[in-house]
Amino acid sequence: MPDPRQPRVTKIRRMRHRSVMAAFALGLAVILSSFSSTATAETGLRSPIKLGEVTFRWFGLPLYDASLFAEGQNRFDWQTPMALKLSYRRGFTRAQLTKATAAELTRLEGPRADQERLIAKLETCFRDVAAGDSFVATTQDPNQVALYLNGRRTCDVRHAEARKRFLNIWLSPNSRSARLSSRLRGN
Repeated sequence: MPDPRQPRVTKIRRMRHRSVMAAFALGLAVILSSFSSTATAETGLRSPIKLGEVTFRWFGLPLYDASLFAEGQNRFDWQTPMALKLSYRRGFTRAQLTKATAAELTRLEGPRADQERLIAKLETCFRDVAAGDSFVATTQDPNQVALYLNGRRTCDVRHAEARKRFLNIWLSPNSRSARLSSRLRGN
């Protein structure tokens, strides 16, 4: 003889299953939105899309991890707002960061009349970094770069072609590692 409670038990199980699935979907949505919120907070972009991620090394030793984000698109374009995040694996002094930046700017673009002014502006941005620290360079327009150390703004540089001149250190096909630069740009 069939159990008269069977349809009710099945209905209750279906309701529980739906509740569990709804809770799972809600939890997944919260997790995904927190990733998006984290990337937004990290980069200063409204709709950041990661284009590439690489580890820069010196004689095999990891120096820092770099990630490039573009505003709302999954392709590299110098006209698009972007953010470059450098997560350090070892420490560097402010003087080392300034010296390396100056050397790379000179190597990439040769001597320019305004180069010392640009380097002086960038020097005000740099701080000593330790393993685990992150610098993010966010740029909303071609003549501006804002730098953040561990989420705190250190400066907002306004200078002709600041975006391309500074970020070329990592993104130029003529950078120290063209292969890594290409991967960072999402190629």
